[in-house]
Amino acid sequence: MGNEDEARRKLLKPKVTAEEALSILIDCYIPDGFGTNPELPRCEVIQQLDSYDDINYLVKIDGNKALLKIHNGVESEQFIASHVRKRARKDNDADVTDDAASRTCIIDMHTAIYEHLADPKYSLTTGRSIPVKNSPSSSNDDDDRDNSVCIRDLSVISEEHSPMQLVVRLQTWVHGSPLSDVKWCSIDTLVDAGCYLGRMSHALDDLAASDKDVLQASKSYHAWDGRHMVDIEPYISHLDDNDQRNLVTSIIASFKKEIIESGEGEKFRMSINHADFNDANIIVSNEDGTGIKVSGVIDFGDTVYR
Repeated sequence: MGNEDEARRKLLKPKVTAEEALSILIDCYIPDGFGTNPELPRCEVIQQLDSYDDINYLVKIDGNKALLKIHNGVESEQFIASHVRKRARKDNDADVTDDAASRTCIIDMHTAIYEHLADPKYSLTTGRSIPVKNSPSSSNDDDDRDNSVCIRDLSVISEEHSPMQLVVRLQTWVHGSPLSDVKWCSIDTLVDAGCYLGRMSHALDDLAASDKDVLQASKSYHAWDGRHMVDIEPYISHLDDNDQRNLVTSIIASFKKEIIESGEGEKFRMSINHADFNDANIIVSNEDGTGIKVSGVIDFGDTVYR
């Protein structure tokens, strides 16, 4: 099931132009119209950003930077199915069980994470969802999280599956620069990044303890979860270099023996984990002139219970 989803992600990656992104902004986030002054546009699409299986655009709304994210078709399907079940439950549909109706999907889990980390007590900064202002295709039932996204018929890489309903989210921009853009930094910056990660880990522990639905959603299969390292075995043959094949094979063999078969893996601490806290997703700045410090973290796409 997990590998099947990973393969479908490549087929169902959004294929959305800048013009289409602008149309989404106008339809969903500009309730009083686009305006008539061409020198003062209500919204702009600045550029497309790198993304593994979603489409992200840097945009501006009334001069303020924001991130427009068009979610992958796999997660979009899960979101739509989950909310159909919830509405059916509210309508007292006898065919929907309580367990099925209460499932939280990955997109809802991300929304919950953004809201939770915004609590000032954690001293953390990440993007927050900007509510949909005006869209007939947005989800507008009694679930508070629904108005954080809209749903649009859009193209994906696979023409066979296009168009399909994809979930769209607009988020506040996390100001600063990726740590990966910094050519040199002191050890103090790395210590600060470690402290930031520690605070985020504690915050996500609190979320897991307070929201059982989010915890359950975080336990979904993720191909990049280190626990599933052995699942890459079928792909080793595609490596052209024999030394690389031998290296990967030996690592997997060691993992099987020392982590799985020994039972040591069962002793590891488990929690909801950002799981992609690298220099491309760590945002830094030097606003006070005292040195480069972490100002935020982005990209919770790999977050699972691990």
